[in-house]
Amino acid sequence: MGHIALFFINFCVLVGVVESFQLFNVGLPLLNVIILGYILIHTAIMLSIQLGVQILELIRIRMPTLLVSYYFQFDDNETIPIPLLDPTKSRLALIVLLLVLSGGPVFYPIFAIYGFLLVYAHLVKIVLDPSTILYYFELFLNWMPPVFLAIVCIVVVSIIVIERRHL
Repeated sequence: MGHIALFFINFCVLVGVVESFQLFNVGLPLLNVIILGYILIHTAIMLSIQLGVQILELIRIRMPTLLVSYYFQFDDNETIPIPLLDPTKSRLALIVLLLVLSGGPVFYPIFAIYGFLLVYAHLVKIVLDPSTILYYFELFLNWMPPVFLAIVCIVVVSIIVIERRHL
């Protein structure tokens, strides 16, 4: 259940990030474009690492880890139980720690809430229009097999690379 909840949160963050890219077409001032670009790139990197760690934990049958709050669970003298997320042992963990310290606990929930509101509004719209449901179902049937194949290939390659590195 924890993985399903975290996948939903990550999906909402993804929807929030993707929909926020449309704000660049509005004609924002330069300072706003720079800030929005930083926030979007920051959150997209954090989301991709979050999904990778979650898939690894799902494969190893562990409870999911929310990276934006992970490092706040331990004291300074405590060892971090997942070596992949220990900044003294892994470069990836150092990147995650920098992302967390540079705004992750603020940006991630903002995009999660924004994405949830967009998903909720879209679902309400779909319920009211059955032709939209059929359109999305057709879209799903056309696009999901190649997307699932790509996801499986990425997961397999990631597992091979991670396991090969540990040998």
